[in-house]
Amino acid sequence: MSGKIFTNRGVFDETYIPSTLLVRDSEANVLITRYLSRLGEGSGSTDVTVLYGSIGKVGIGKTTLAKYVSRVLSKKAEDKGINFKPVYINVYGASSLHQILSRIVSELEMNIPVRGNATIEVLKAISDFLYIKDAYALIILDEFQSLLMSSKLSDDEFYLLLRVYEEIPPKDNINRLNFMLVSQDFRILSYMKERIPQVESQIGFRVHLRPYSSDELKTIIEQRAIEGLYENSYNQDILNMIADYYGYNDIKGGEGSARKAILTLRMAAEIADAENSGRIEERHVREALSTNAVSNIPLDIIRALSLHELLILQSISNLLVAKGGWLTSGEVEDEYSHLSYAYGEEPRKHTQFYEYIKNLNNMGLIESKISGKGIRGKTTIIRLPLDIPAERLKEVLESILLDRIGGPKPEQGN
Repeated sequence: MSGKIFTNRGVFDETYIPSTLLVRDSEANVLITRYLSRLGEGSGSTDVTVLYGSIGKVGIGKTTLAKYVSRVLSKKAEDKGINFKPVYINVYGASSLHQILSRIVSELEMNIPVRGNATIEVLKAISDFLYIKDAYALIILDEFQSLLMSSKLSDDEFYLLLRVYEEIPPKDNINRLNFMLVSQDFRILSYMKERIPQVESQIGFRVHLRPYSSDELKTIIEQRAIEGLYENSYNQDILNMIADYYGYNDIKGGEGSARKAILTLRMAAEIADAENSGRIEERHVREALSTNAVSNIPLDIIRALSLHELLILQSISNLLVAKGGWLTSGEVEDEYSHLSYAYGEEPRKHTQFYEYIKNLNNMGLIESKISGKGIRGKTTIIRLPLDIPAERLKEVLESILLDRIGGPKPEQGN
């Protein structure tokens, strides 16, 4: 007999936003208060808020916080009689500013064509629409660092979008269009300073989210368990085991990922349910923690890499698929040079190459050490962590590079 474990599988989906935010509530309240105040004041320049995490840390609540804030703001604005329209867009893979504007126009339910109109005309139409409707919009741009690190938007287009009211003054001097930029990590601030310093210097609010501690993860997965599992199908020891496994602290480190903790609980519950066990046991959690149950390719981190970090990681995966084992830094650098030219890019110099290797190592995407016996002389040797499969990583990187700069260029004939 099945069906003894779950009462609601939906609460374990990545897209699920809980009705109450038990962790990150202080950050949420600050943001909600700030935006409600902005709605009340009205006048001023376009407001830009940035949410960002820590290098190498995913699943730490950035998207959940942004969506939760927008939902609560919608309800509070409605109670106050304010016409408020939140728009959420994951901009990873967006090919142009027009594509982003098309989504904004669609979400605002505006009946205007974007194709064929100049960018500034579309932005003016959005501004006029909000003025006519006496409405306010909060545009949430998730994975914003992916846009900054590509060449798909020019610096002028970034400036025009995020400082729209400096180019198109509102008719009633009321600021109705604001932005929340969600990023993988704090490097977004330096990227913005490099490409759009006028915007970076005027960021209204910056929210840095640290990885979750074990106690915070326990609170999060217990909330999901209460909402999605039968009361007698789990116990506190099971929740503690998962929370302690992923919890972060400054001494031991740790992933601090709510996403992986929630997924592990769901997988353990699925395994127990498939066995008609009626109760999640420690062995189910251990099986869920295995590499087959929980993906170990950190897509969010990889998508946030610079172009040449991606090319180096692709070089490492290519070599490991071909020969396996530890790789010398010389082998990797040679492969990186060939791959860079294949994609039409100039490879970085030796010193910068080593900086990228250090970055990748610090993010946990590769392992490196000084060679020992069996290799002549002293050199840095490199491999992927044992829980990241080279074949799958190679496929992921090829897809990301294809989206970022296109595929390898065909070789020119002699």
